[in-house]
Amino acid sequence: MAVQTFNLTFTNEMAGRPILYNIGKNYALTVTLKRAQLSESAGWVQVVLQGEPEEIQQAVADLSTQGVFITPTHLEPLVGKSNPMP
Repeated sequence: MAVQTFNLTFTNEMAGRPILYNIGKNYALTVTLKRAQLSESAGWVQVVLQGEPEEIQQAVADLSTQGVFITPTHLEPLVGKSNPMP
C-alpha cells in the first residue's frame, strides 16, 4: 500500500464536476482532502491518495487527461505518527 500527497490545480471551468469523487469511485483508492483554496477563477486542493502504486499512477494519469495540473509533494500525512514536538 502506497501513500502519496499531491497538489491539484483546477480552472473555474472544472467547478461543479465530481472529479475527486470519480477518482475514489473508479480506482481502489482512499482520497483524503488536506487543504484547499478556491476562487472565482481557479483553485487548488491538496489530497492524499492511498492505495496500490499502480492505482495511484492510473488516477494521476486520469486527472491529467481531464486538465488538472498535478504536483507531487513530499509531505506525508501524520496519521499514525507521533508528534515530533514535545
